[in-house]
Amino acid sequence: MTIRILHVDGRLLFDSEVDRLGEALSIASEEGVDLSGADLAHADLRGANLEELSLAGADLRGALLDGVNAEEADFDDARMDDVSARGANFENATFAGASLERAVLDGANLERADLEGAILEGARAARANLERACLARVRAHAAVFTRANLERCDFSDADLSQADFSGANLEKCDLSNARLTSARAVGANMERCDLREADMTDIDVSEANLERCDIDGAIFDGAKTHGANIEGLRGDFRSREGGGPYR
Repeated sequence: MTIRILHVDGRLLFDSEVDRLGEALSIASEEGVDLSGADLAHADLRGANLEELSLAGADLRGALLDGVNAEEADFDDARMDDVSARGANFENATFAGASLERAVLDGANLERADLEGAILEGARAARANLERACLARVRAHAAVFTRANLERCDFSDADLSQADFSGANLEKCDLSNARLTSARAVGANMERCDLREADMTDIDVSEANLERCDIDGAIFDGAKTHGANIEGLRGDFRSREGGGPYR
């Protein structure tokens, strides 16, 4: 049977004599075909090989990507709202400017992935590996990162309001100027994080490890810190009401 992959404007991008769409994309990956702008909304691509495939600007809303290998794939500016990508491999993949609202990335590998400016509102990445990933300027309101490995991630200037980092490893993360209002990081490891100028109003860091964090200029009004390790904090935090620095 012939599987045809169309652009969102209706143009033919690729076709192949295979039985499943996932097989066609695997062949396209092997042949280096550019599938930028492909219409793959609600497609079942579970287990497909998308390594180094260009899907920039593609429509993948509601697609099933569980278990795919998409190492070094290009998803820049793609529409990926409501995708399911449990256990997928996105190591070194790029998602700059992509929309992943309500995406499920539980257990996925996003090590060194580039998600700068992506939209992750309501997304789930529980137990995912995002070590050294770039999430600068992401919009991740109410996202879930529970028990995820986020070591050395760049969250600078990100909106992480109401996000859940409970039990996650955030060691040496850059959270400078991030918005963490009403976020949860209960029991999280935040050792040596850069929290300069971050807004942590009403955050819950109970039982978290904040050892040697740089908190200069951060706002901690209403923060819950019961049982948190604050040994060796550097800098002075400030009040939202405009008061001077205090400790």
